[in-house]
Amino acid sequence: MCLICRETVAVFKEYNVKRHYETKHNDYLKFSSEVKQSKLREFTLQLKTQQKMFSSALQQPSNIVKASYSVSFLIAKKMKKFSDGEFVKECLEAVAKDILPDKNELFSNISLSRQTVCRRINDISNEIILKPRDRIQDFKYFSIAFDESTDISDTAQLVIFVRGVNESFQITEEMLKLISLKGTTKGEDIFHAVENSLCENNLDLKIISGISTDGAPAMVGKEK
Repeated sequence: MCLICRETVAVFKEYNVKRHYETKHNDYLKFSSEVKQSKLREFTLQLKTQQKMFSSALQQPSNIVKASYSVSFLIAKKMKKFSDGEFVKECLEAVAKDILPDKNELFSNISLSRQTVCRRINDISNEIILKPRDRIQDFKYFSIAFDESTDISDTAQLVIFVRGVNESFQITEEMLKLISLKGTTKGEDIFHAVENSLCENNLDLKIISGISTDGAPAMVGKEK
């Protein structure tokens, strides 16, 4: 949320925030010093108000927040629109009104707005990425399997799976990455894509124990 105009940026990324500021507040720094002081006092008041709002949001019971994540996960899994969360909330409130009227307030407190569902799904996505990455750091040896195919939009997609073992002989097998190959799909291109993916996850080629491919020339060429 912009602390100047209180508008919400749809996706919390540096480019979106910068574009919002340059589009709507480009002349913000051109005010005179008196206006700046007035704006600063107004900004401080807004900040205190929003801090109270944020602190009240953080005091929500954990089960209500968990319910919000559960619904957002199902929305992402079924590939529904983020705005469907508001419809799901209306359904929950209608059911609670008939079956659990004394608990209706709890269902009303579940936050399922479009922006909230978007944030929840981003959090779940980051967690899915970070958990395997933490286990990957403990690998003593690992193997990879990868394949390249063209999707319905005629874009080459390279999928990489990794299987590794740590000192306690615990085996982890996960999809490491799905990479879109925008240019050519020669052996050299595939190798660099795999190499970059391994480097991103701090996997050393020195401890690789096996590679599985479909046997295509681009995958097993002795020159490339």
